[in-house]
Amino acid sequence: MPPKRAASPDTATTSKRFRSAIDESLEEFLCPITQALPLEPVFAEDGKVYERDAIEKWLKKNPKSPVLNTPMGTKLVPATQIKNMIERLVKAGALNEEKAAEWQERIREQEKLAELRNEAEAGDAESAFTLGSAYEKGDMGLSVDDSKAFDWYLRSAKGGHGDAMGFLAAAYLYGKGVARCDALALRWSAAGDALGSEAGSVILSEVFYHGHSGLPIDMEQAFRLRLKGAAVANSQGKYNLAMMYASGEGTSVDIDEAAKWMRKAVEQNKPECAAQQARDWLGARGLAA
Repeated sequence: MPPKRAASPDTATTSKRFRSAIDESLEEFLCPITQALPLEPVFAEDGKVYERDAIEKWLKKNPKSPVLNTPMGTKLVPATQIKNMIERLVKAGALNEEKAAEWQERIREQEKLAELRNEAEAGDAESAFTLGSAYEKGDMGLSVDDSKAFDWYLRSAKGGHGDAMGFLAAAYLYGKGVARCDALALRWSAAGDALGSEAGSVILSEVFYHGHSGLPIDMEQAFRLRLKGAAVANSQGKYNLAMMYASGEGTSVDIDEAAKWMRKAVEQNKPECAAQQARDWLGARGLAA
């Protein structure tokens, strides 16, 4: 079999120009907000192409075009031809590798999300919990939605998932995605704690610490539960535990343990305000963070 002939200089130049022209054309289709090729491209009233989710979130807060900075309505029109063209060019390998790889990764994420949703809707408690967490944190390409997070945590908790019970209790206690209800916060946090959920322990500790739902304040129970759930608690939870050690609430005063948990709060740094409180506490005592 005769060897393949190398592409002629003219052919290589033409191919390079063709690829460059495609890349330049695709720049017009990058979402101005995400700077990525859209999965669900839409035309907005300014005539520009956007990722649907990105422009919807933008327009909820800004009644102006992200590109032109002029007043703009909320009407969006699916850009079906552009979506189909992007899909064909990606499959043909005709696009910039970085942009194509990013687009394909988001497609895989969407497929994973669809599979997860199907499993959750079929009654799988773990999948429902994962979906609730994704809505709460804005993971897997989803927008943060406390109401949807609550719905999936509720389905998961009813399926016997201990951690979902803890997160559901938090939603009831702080009114995230649902009306606040101390009684239901107590019910679900106690159920989660009984199943060994550290998330349930964290919320139940708050119930005892503040005397929610008619319970008497019980510092010893609050301390025990805060310590039990400290590993999964955020910086606020770790700071709260440290303060109990520092002040001797529910336990004996132990400044070394207080400092240890303050440092853990600083290290986690979420929420930042609690981490800063811990940093300030350490600094006021001349202790390293």
